[in-house]
Amino acid sequence: KKIYCIFSLFTAFVLPTNAQAPNLGSLSDFALFTAAGAFNSTGAATIVTGDVGTNVGAYTFTNGVLIGTSHVANAVTAQAAAEVSTAYMYLDALTCGSVIGTTLGSGQILQPDIYCLGGASTINGNLILDAAGDQNAIFIFQIDGALATTTLSSVTLINSASLCNVFWQVNGAVSLGNSSVFVGTIIAEGAIELLQNATLNGRGLSTAGAISLNDN
Repeated sequence: KKIYCIFSLFTAFVLPTNAQAPNLGSLSDFALFTAAGAFNSTGAATIVTGDVGTNVGAYTFTNGVLIGTSHVANAVTAQAAAEVSTAYMYLDALTCGSVIGTTLGSGQILQPDIYCLGGASTINGNLILDAAGDQNAIFIFQIDGALATTTLSSVTLINSASLCNVFWQVNGAVSLGNSSVFVGTIIAEGAIELLQNATLNGRGLSTAGAISLNDN
């Protein structure tokens, strides 16, 4: 089932946290995109719903299922490359609501906010995002370093939290661990790698870095 997260081209949602969702523009159509880097998908179990592509780099999608369109170095990717840079800079410039530690999960529950993490970060076990009944509640994570999730870790949404309103701005690479489940839109300045059987419910977008899939 394809989930559409639609944002106005001219406005953004103003939410109780005073945070606003970034304008994704044409990126809304993409499940996975890099402005500059190789795109490589292997494994017959891989299923991607949404468009995929790279503006600069080699492209390989073998054996898996793509329910969408692949774009490689064309007018669509040129526009998407500009938009991913704009979205990244927008998220990076937001004022922190809360500064938290770089180790997330283990049953931790977070409310809607703009969270700042001062270095490379890890999600262990289960991280729970609780919207407290507000379907428009927004969660933004500004991570000043790489992001990794451990094997079998998960991000869980409760009380009307929506994957359309979860954003991860990562100043580095992203690695989703074996059989982990991740939720939200990743906008990274680095490679995005989904290890064996990892699941991404959302998007993986990079300003500069390879995207790698393996039975995801």
